[in-house]
Amino acid sequence: MQVWATLRSATDVADQFGFLEGAKGVSSSLNASREVSKELTKSIADTQKEASDVAQQRNLDRRRELRENEVRKELFLKRVLIAWEHEEQVRREEARLRADFLKKYGKRWAEVEALRAKLEKQEKEFQKAFDSDLSRARWAQFWCFAVAAWIAYFIVWGNK
Repeated sequence: MQVWATLRSATDVADQFGFLEGAKGVSSSLNASREVSKELTKSIADTQKEASDVAQQRNLDRRRELRENEVRKELFLKRVLIAWEHEEQVRREEARLRADFLKKYGKRWAEVEALRAKLEKQEKEFQKAFDSDLSRARWAQFWCFAVAAWIAYFIVWGNK
């Protein structure tokens, strides 16, 4: 019984100095820090997962871009081959026409070449005139839009 009284009086002394409250405070602080540590660990794991996801997405994007570039190159090569075949067909047809013309009319092929040059020059002049007319039309359209915007500005806001 005396031991019990001694322990009781030691508890009263400890409580008198606030040791019990301090121990409770330390315990709650440890619990809170443990919770914060868990949240921080979760936050770090989420950040690492996001970084990993971004890296994987970039890897997929790079691979997709590589495949798209390969497809573009292949399509470009096919277009080049088709253009070459077309030009080769035109060259063969011109050679055949020249041979037929020479058999039929003799050495007057120079006249055909001169006429061809004249027609090509005329076509270039027509294209140049068309481009010039188109440029003037676009310039006029720009000024129409600018004047319309200016009028709309003064209709909406007036001379404020």
